[in-house]
Amino acid sequence: MTIIKIKEMLETLLRYEDSEITHTFCSGNHTFSLSYSKELKNFQVKNVETGYIELFPDVETTSIALNRIISTVEKEVTE
Repeated sequence: MTIIKIKEMLETLLRYEDSEITHTFCSGNHTFSLSYSKELKNFQVKNVETGYIELFPDVETTSIALNRIISTVEKEVTE
């Protein structure tokens, strides 16, 4: 997934902040969910297997973090 696609996905979540939308994606053997909380004004990235949740305040920070997560997991799979 490119950084441009990630940012488009995040901007969509912001545009529909009054709705509950969760994107679920798999990278390697890991599954993540992505959502936006209007109340917290944060993006939420959750590792579905571990339950670990990270909160991010804006599109730029979240897109960098997601790109890092996806790249790290893909690198682990190819090694």
